[in-house]
Amino acid sequence: MNTATSAPGRTTQAMMAAGASAMALAVGCFGLAGREAAAEDNVPPQASAGRDAAQPARSLRGMEDSAIPARRPRFAREEDYSSAKDWSIRAENLVPHGRSNPLYFPLIPGHRHIFERPDHPDGNFRMETIVLDELEPFDIPGIGKFNTAVVQEEEYIDGILIQRSRNWFAIDRTNNNVYSFGEVSWEITSGGKPEFLGTWRAGEPDGKGVAGPGMLMPGKFVVGDRYIFDGSASEAHGGSENMEAGMTVTVPAGTFENCVRVREQNLMDLRDITDKVYCPNVGIVSDTSDGKLVASDALPPGHPGSDVSSFGQFLRNPVPYTPPVAKVTTGQAQAIALQTIPGRVNSVAIERKRGKSVFTVEVITPAGKEQDVFVDIQSGEVVGTD
Repeated sequence: MNTATSAPGRTTQAMMAAGASAMALAVGCFGLAGREAAAEDNVPPQASAGRDAAQPARSLRGMEDSAIPARRPRFAREEDYSSAKDWSIRAENLVPHGRSNPLYFPLIPGHRHIFERPDHPDGNFRMETIVLDELEPFDIPGIGKFNTAVVQEEEYIDGILIQRSRNWFAIDRTNNNVYSFGEVSWEITSGGKPEFLGTWRAGEPDGKGVAGPGMLMPGKFVVGDRYIFDGSASEAHGGSENMEAGMTVTVPAGTFENCVRVREQNLMDLRDITDKVYCPNVGIVSDTSDGKLVASDALPPGHPGSDVSSFGQFLRNPVPYTPPVAKVTTGQAQAIALQTIPGRVNSVAIERKRGKSVFTVEVITPAGKEQDVFVDIQSGEVVGTD
């Protein structure tokens, strides 16, 4: 499993022996789409020579975007990734809770962990994740009836709750694969009220066919394997590629060894590429979008990174927030946005971006692409585009 070291350099050895055998599973053949060893990160694989799957351990003290070469899509089509049709998922093998996958966080009711990203462009970002003591039932043709765990994520910017989602996960007890079967999410308004944001469920129509399960982490990690991680072509669609193994990574929660790196490619927006690092016994520790692990109760008691007492602090003691009064009208914001990106306005909403309250103006360009323009609600300044 994992050797975890706190920032001052103390090492936790208790789970090393079991981890060695768990990581040895990675040499097995998982049979997923694509078995090339990950080549240069920013070079499509057909243009590179590749390298052996066994990677030398290296220290990575940060996973900020600047710490990684510029990322370009390596595999941009759904058929480049394995999917549910390749995985032989059966209801009788699925369990909602467990800790059998050595690289994923424990799907045990009550498990909690915390991520933070102080350099997030919208402000000081924090995400709190908890496995709820609830089950979500599914009945999917070709798979059967089963229950999933319910994993809740709450996202904060500068202490203000901005989004809540509930994700439905399950483990295949025959091979330790961790699967996702969908999610439901809400945006939290400036008044503190949740507004439905979106949902998808495996086995149900999604406007572009029927949504399928995604794989979050295979039971056997093989560099080069690729698999769909979100299975709704209209709501959330993406593929993962196992990029690297044998890493040593330091994050605020500690130093971890025998870690792996996974690249997630959004298949709905090819510009959206995320690198994640997972480590034995603790699960995900670094995410180029969401930041780094600061605390997890998956770590042994007494380890500095195991203190999750701050979990829920902003719900217990809400940060006072009075939204600034808009001095720019919606019409003016639309006109400013169209001067920046010509096209037609599809929607306008007030959100917090780049550390400011802005009109998010979604523009459909003449080429049919969607682009967001962020207009400061007080000054009318364009503070960014996406």
